[in-house]
Amino acid sequence: MKSIVRGAFACLLLAFTSLMPVWAAEPLTLERALADVAAQDPWLAGRRAETRAAFARARRAGAGDAPMLDLMAENVPVGGGFGMDGMTMRVVGLEQRVVVSGARGIARQAALAEARANGAAADDAHWQRLADAWIAYADAYWSSQRAEAARGHRATMDRMSSSAKARYESGRGRLEDLLRVEAERARITADAVAFEAEERTARATLAELRGVGGDGLDVDLVAPGGALAPDSDAAWSTVVAAHPRVRVASERERARRESARSMRRMVWPDLTLRASYGFRSTLDDGTMQDNMWSAGVGIMLPIGTGSRQGAEAAEMDAMADAARSDRSAEALALERELRSLRVQASAAARTASLLADTVEVADRRVLAAAWSAYEAGRTDLAGVFDAAHALYAEEVDVTRAWQTHARTLARLLAVSARGELVGLQPGAWAPVTTKGDAR
Repeated sequence: MKSIVRGAFACLLLAFTSLMPVWAAEPLTLERALADVAAQDPWLAGRRAETRAAFARARRAGAGDAPMLDLMAENVPVGGGFGMDGMTMRVVGLEQRVVVSGARGIARQAALAEARANGAAADDAHWQRLADAWIAYADAYWSSQRAEAARGHRATMDRMSSSAKARYESGRGRLEDLLRVEAERARITADAVAFEAEERTARATLAELRGVGGDGLDVDLVAPGGALAPDSDAAWSTVVAAHPRVRVASERERARRESARSMRRMVWPDLTLRASYGFRSTLDDGTMQDNMWSAGVGIMLPIGTGSRQGAEAAEMDAMADAARSDRSAEALALERELRSLRVQASAAARTASLLADTVEVADRRVLAAAWSAYEAGRTDLAGVFDAAHALYAEEVDVTRAWQTHARTLARLLAVSARGELVGLQPGAWAPVTTKGDAR
């Protein structure tokens, strides 16, 4: 029985071990890469930490002053004890500053608005990093496709070289054809090396953004998806107003307006409440003494501070006006970018589809016909060479067109901050909002 159990366990272990390479080689999708960036990019983690620090500072800005507790001994004679003089007391006092102007609460609102601006800036950085990752992903994938096209064209050149060499040695071919093919082979080899270098560079960038370093360099990539939502989609109309860049300017304007209000309130007098209780001892001659208490209100007189606070408030108002202008300028710039990128994305998709579905298909037929004519002796090798070169050029152009399309969609992701408008499925790549940290 034990041997059967051990045998079954060994079989399970062997099966598990054999499946490990399969799991390790699971291809990487675009959405998974973006989720890795959102979860593991240390630069984004730093921006989120800065936002948390900003909200912590905002909570501190609204905190009140702690009460002051005094423990004192008053009027104790140098040469005697607590019962020698009737004015000697042990005193417990409490003092509290009270801000009646409301400046502190307004300052807290200003700090919270600034923290929300930091959070919006972190969200904008998040979308920018996702766009960078998408561009790196597309560059890596389509560079690999160009390298594959170069290797395929190299195989065609190898076939041509063998044929040209055989014909030349048999006296039925020309040396010019053989030399031309050999030169093309060398050029294609150089193309493949260049495309592979582009792929490795893009993979290194993608691995950095994903926070995985060199461990993510050799993973297989699935063709990047993405599709532009139609212009009739109602979500396009809400993109600009909700974009993090516009929110940054809006929150900073609010923060500066609140700061100006707070500074104007600072000319209001603050109050200081004081209370104390004095314990008096029985005198040395036996006289009993009553304990004593004191209470009072202190009023700060803001003499000479009005002009300074007024100037600072005027400065904050001017900075708020600047932030409002920045918001309008940012909104106009985003609208321009959205219109431009949507046109570019549509044009790139149409170009890539036309090249792949029409031109490339026709070039493949031309190459097949040229090979048939060459093998039948009705044409020379130059016709096959030109047809093969034209097909290779179209294959490269198709990959570049799709790469341009993907890069444009990535830029649209950063400008729109809406993944569904560029064909991304909902997932863990979306930014984690920081608004809840304002509590």
